[in-house]
Amino acid sequence: MGYVRVKGLIGDMKKKVIKSVMFLADTGVFYTIIPLELARGLGIKPLAKTKLVLANEQEVEADISLAYIKILDREGVFQVAIMDVPEPLLGVTTLEGLGIKVDSSTGKLEYSRPYGVALLYLL
Repeated sequence: MGYVRVKGLIGDMKKKVIKSVMFLADTGVFYTIIPLELARGLGIKPLAKTKLVLANEQEVEADISLAYIKILDREGVFQVAIMDVPEPLLGVTTLEGLGIKVDSSTGKLEYSRPYGVALLYLL
């Protein structure tokens, strides 16, 4: 299939600072993961720490926070991991929360269900 990259918006959860970025959609990643420099530039501060298991089975500690994310025409606030990655990774919790899936036959994103997460981030 190859890599699936998608343009999206990311910002702090109050949408005071928003930036357009290219995400690598990765259905093998639980959290959306953003580089430390991007988090700092958006004013996204760590709220907690968690342990993550990488694809090579190495266990690492990462900061967790909340970020506003918009993909296609759907948006919400989601948990993100902040760690040393070369590019932002769009994880399955964000994809599922937005009702979006990766179509492996086309390598593009498409809607998987009606959209309902907007209510969560308005609270």
